[in-house]
Amino acid sequence: MIVVSSEEIISQKVLPYDIYDEAGIKILEAGEILTPGKILLVRNHEVLYRKEEKTFEDIHQDYLSDEEKYNTVENTKKYGPLNKKSKIDFETQIELKSGYINALSVFNQNDVNRAKAMILEVRDKIIKDSQLIKKNVQFFSELKLLGEHKHTHPLNTAIYSVFLANKLEYNEVQIMEIALSALLHDIGKINLTGEITDPTKMNKNEEAGYRKHPLLGHKLIKTELKLSENIARVALQHHERMDGSGWPYGISSTMISEYAQIIAICNHFDNMTSSATNLEISNFREALRALLKAGSRTFSPKPLYSFVHMLSYGDTATFEELKF
Repeated sequence: MIVVSSEEIISQKVLPYDIYDEAGIKILEAGEILTPGKILLVRNHEVLYRKEEKTFEDIHQDYLSDEEKYNTVENTKKYGPLNKKSKIDFETQIELKSGYINALSVFNQNDVNRAKAMILEVRDKIIKDSQLIKKNVQFFSELKLLGEHKHTHPLNTAIYSVFLANKLEYNEVQIMEIALSALLHDIGKINLTGEITDPTKMNKNEEAGYRKHPLLGHKLIKTELKLSENIARVALQHHERMDGSGWPYGISSTMISEYAQIIAICNHFDNMTSSATNLEISNFREALRALLKAGSRTFSPKPLYSFVHMLSYGDTATFEELKF
């Protein structure tokens, strides 16, 4: 691999070669047009590489399985384990996780515009990949990304939300808004003081602070990211419930936005399948059963039953079975 400067890359209108990050993961492909978002992605990496003429090692790499290429100790430590049952290929699993983690890092450096552009790149990749794989997906376990919950939960919520929005026949613009809303629905947690390592075992003070994240997220999306009220309202309302038992305001029924109704379901489902609730859930079918038990008093009926019946109900894969 040959080191290539960001200036050299940015000077190209169309990339003549593939670009790789320091972990050897391809982040841009030859032939791609360098959009402003891709230029920001390039500038976010201190070191980038392109391939030189094939060596014996390169030829050897061509004969490795995807599992051998991507399931490395370095990748697992940095991005979490890969889902061996997923219809999302290993390279894309890593690209989505690395893209979101890098965007958070940039946001924490107060480079809001750059972080926003990176989040939009992640959103677009989720939508594009969902279109490519949707005909081959049978189970929810085939969509889930694995790793640290705070990094994979927004991604999983977005992936499920895109599939559900397609099922509900939302148009292209609406699906883009829903995907972005899902990626940002928990962004208010970034401003919480202290680290909540286990949301199922919070004390009263921790819970009181945790319940502020919808309000913080709404404000951040509107004032810092400067996105629409449609997006911000999801962050505010994704813990509201149809019967008024949710929070922060206890609103109910049609007072909850349609996008928030969709993302509330996907958010809760991913939490259940990540052991981030107090419910004892051991596989995906049990999580679907728990959604049905919560029913229309908790979640909006149309997206709820569309979600439950969107893919096969017989998904008995346990969470440990997904890991290498």
